[in-house]
Amino acid sequence: MKFKICFFVTLFLLFSSCTNRTKSDFQFISFDNDSVTINISKETPDYEVFNQLLFRGFPNSNQTMPLISTSEREIEQQFPQYFNLFFKENRYKTFITSSTKNQDGSYRILVNTKALKLDLEQNSIIRKFGY
Repeated sequence: MKFKICFFVTLFLLFSSCTNRTKSDFQFISFDNDSVTINISKETPDYEVFNQLLFRGFPNSNQTMPLISTSEREIEQQFPQYFNLFFKENRYKTFITSSTKNQDGSYRILVNTKALKLDLEQNSIIRKFGY
């Protein structure tokens, strides 16, 4: 009887300590030198895509490194006017080529990365060769 109790307690502890694997919020559909197409399942998909693209990058894509290598807080303090216009006044939406809602509720967003990089260069946020 003690063996059964110990067995079930061990089984319970084993299964209760297992972590659930969650699906990534970002899924790449396609990417090239000029654009990236992403499926995203977040509340503010457009904003989240640009925040990730600028400050974190996307694994397994042509944008593994962020477009801006400086810390998010530091660069926003250095160029407050640009980032206020970009995020708070929704200028980032001008770099979205298309945005559609999928059947599962996620969004498919196509971002013109070439135009975005050019804009960052012209506003002296990044240098032409990324450093």
